[in-house]
Amino acid sequence: MQTLQLDTETIEVVKTTRRGSIALKVEPDRIALMVPKQFSDATIESLIENERDWLLQQIRQHQAEMPKRLLLKNGHELLLFGEKVLFKEDHHTPVKTLSVALDGAHLMAYMKTARALKDPQATQRKKVVQFFSEQLQTYLEPRLQMFAEQIGVQPTEVTIRNYKSRWGSCYTDGRVQFNWRLAMAPKAVVDYVIQHELCHLIHPNHSADYWALVARHCPDFETHKQWLKDNGAALIAF
Repeated sequence: MQTLQLDTETIEVVKTTRRGSIALKVEPDRIALMVPKQFSDATIESLIENERDWLLQQIRQHQAEMPKRLLLKNGHELLLFGEKVLFKEDHHTPVKTLSVALDGAHLMAYMKTARALKDPQATQRKKVVQFFSEQLQTYLEPRLQMFAEQIGVQPTEVTIRNYKSRWGSCYTDGRVQFNWRLAMAPKAVVDYVIQHELCHLIHPNHSADYWALVARHCPDFETHKQWLKDNGAALIAF
């Protein structure tokens, strides 16, 4: 993957079949510049330098229009595999470092640390993300192996990522990645996303053959796609 630096922004260069035009795609977790595949590296670098001010203006404008991240508050209602859990802060139980753990229907954040935190909100969020990532990893391991055997593929590497605009991704070298926020979705929806990505190891596209393969292994995939469409924005906002 080719990347170029523009001030503090890293721009991913994606070569496409576009004819003579470029397009800028700004997402919460990536900035991509779509360019015609016949453009040489020198042409691309020159283009970015010549359009520097315009590109930065467009990037800042898109970033300003993106939905603000939801702040985690005491009493906030979260989902863990589709089931409601109530986020609660515990300021009484002494702990060495801020920690997060599930206690029945409550996701507890133990805040009474030995040392004062410089940024409690950021540390708290980091621990919550870590909790959900670990929950997803635990669920993924056996399910991924089972579905991979059923579909007839073998992923080379599986990782949890902090995506803001996708639920998973698959690469031609066999790497598969999943959004940690899937830990908030019902398990049936997670299963669909697993199968969705694994099917890409056979069909690296969204062709009719690809969707036929998905339907063969996940007959009700449309229901799960709709759930993500209806609820995805709320999950991504966190």
